[in-house]
Amino acid sequence: MRLLNHRLATGRRAVVCLAGLFLLTACTGSGSKSGSDKPQALSKAPAWQSIPVAELPADFVDFYPSSMASSSRALFAASGYLPTTSLDVPQKVFASRDGRRWRDRTPEEMSTAATVQSLASYGSTTWILGGRGFSPARTALWSTNNDGSSWKGPMLLPRSPDTEIPVAVAAGERGVLVVTKVTPGSGKPDEQQASLRVWRVKKAGRPAKLFETPCGGHEGSEASAEILVAEDASHLLTNCTTGDFRPADELFTSRDGHGWKKEPLPDNGNEFDHLARNGDTMVLAGGQADDNVEHTTEPHTWYRQGNNGWHTGAPLDAGRLPDAGVVPRKDQEMLAVTAAGSGFIAIGSARSADNSAVGALWFSADGKKWSKQATRANGFDKLRALTALTAWKDKVVVLASRRSWETSDPAHARIWIGDLAPSSPSASAPANRGPLAQFVGTWSWSGASITIKADGTFTYRYLTMVQCSEHAPPCDQGAKMGGKASGTLHQGRTADEAAGTVVDALPNDPAGSSITISREPYMAINITINKRGYGLFCEPGANRCAGHVGGE
Repeated sequence: MRLLNHRLATGRRAVVCLAGLFLLTACTGSGSKSGSDKPQALSKAPAWQSIPVAELPADFVDFYPSSMASSSRALFAASGYLPTTSLDVPQKVFASRDGRRWRDRTPEEMSTAATVQSLASYGSTTWILGGRGFSPARTALWSTNNDGSSWKGPMLLPRSPDTEIPVAVAAGERGVLVVTKVTPGSGKPDEQQASLRVWRVKKAGRPAKLFETPCGGHEGSEASAEILVAEDASHLLTNCTTGDFRPADELFTSRDGHGWKKEPLPDNGNEFDHLARNGDTMVLAGGQADDNVEHTTEPHTWYRQGNNGWHTGAPLDAGRLPDAGVVPRKDQEMLAVTAAGSGFIAIGSARSADNSAVGALWFSADGKKWSKQATRANGFDKLRALTALTAWKDKVVVLASRRSWETSDPAHARIWIGDLAPSSPSASAPANRGPLAQFVGTWSWSGASITIKADGTFTYRYLTMVQCSEHAPPCDQGAKMGGKASGTLHQGRTADEAAGTVVDALPNDPAGSSITISREPYMAINITINKRGYGLFCEPGANRCAGHVGGE
């Protein structure tokens, strides 16, 4: 649902607008090759498993997941622009081959300033729509046929005399469709004069403009859209408002990408925020605004079969007490919908009267009735909202954030993997690992690093802050750390702790000092030597641990 009068006062519209801008892969599941002739039946609730927070990338601390996609090669997740905290949310793209281990795969030359980032996949290829350059960033598209370890592009859209920014991307057998928002002139945009433009991008040749439609908005409630590509047609849902804040959403369908036909929307609703399609079934999520003016309203869903008319879905399941997030329907929000197996999955949040919020997830076998899954039992109560999802093989992967959309609190992104066939035999348990396995590897902070081996031996390196050109060893060679100490570790008092001895002297600690290392959330360890904190060390290259020297 969209809220305006109301939108800025509550801040909720910011999140919903993000859903309209970014969650494209939530709508394009039907456009991806699944590798299976028959989708997995979704007759009962998926079984959910959360990925341990200690295994998530260090930079997930400030990663607001807003778009996801899945190819036959990998899963992808991108962060998005938060209007209230744009300077605090660096844009990133992460990829994973298994849903558990994620790596930073942000394309080179991609603008990391405030811009929209949208993902779409088809077959083995994934596309990221974003910006290149600054002031303003130029709309650009990258593609990869692997896990994001290499990207092709960027392919730049033609320069426009007006302000043109990326909105959405979708992919299918006949190519890639890109949606941009255009506002007249190059100064401060007049949102009421905005329009949405659809482009087709092919591997060869220049992008071709296919369609443009007026789509007004307001500051804090900018025009947005969701687009999906199916085998027989493409669908564009626009999220627009009139000058007097009335919703003016529209649905367009095209068989060839060139001719776009306006289609009727349900007559008992006027806010249509999300769409998804699975086979011949299409669903819409939105609401009915009071007095035809946008503000808080009870969510609704609609469905249709083929070219038949729209039908209203059953009232949204609010959950059952004593579970968390059981609040009136008007305080439940769907932020994204995707086709999954033979049915649909929707995610969002539930907000209480005290302004607290928890994640929410619904599933539907047919698009008609939506059942809410347990919130507390699945751990969804640990986050304020489930924000992005994608169907992947016979599973669904969901990303979430505990960031409050009114504040710049750390996002602390989390991941859940849902099994669409929970009765099937589970995968064999991994082989037993050594007691120090979770500590093995290289961990760094600006100016210091530690490399730990499986047998417990470690090497600690640090900047001496003096150069060898001016000082006898130990000294630094440029940025190469010249300080070095070694030692041994064994399992500590708990499974998440290692303890041992530093054999060599450090600048402020003598040889034989005691060392304790604890595993921390988001691929980090905390080092203490002689009960004095040496700081947090992360996986190499993480922004979270940049700019600080461990050990004082």
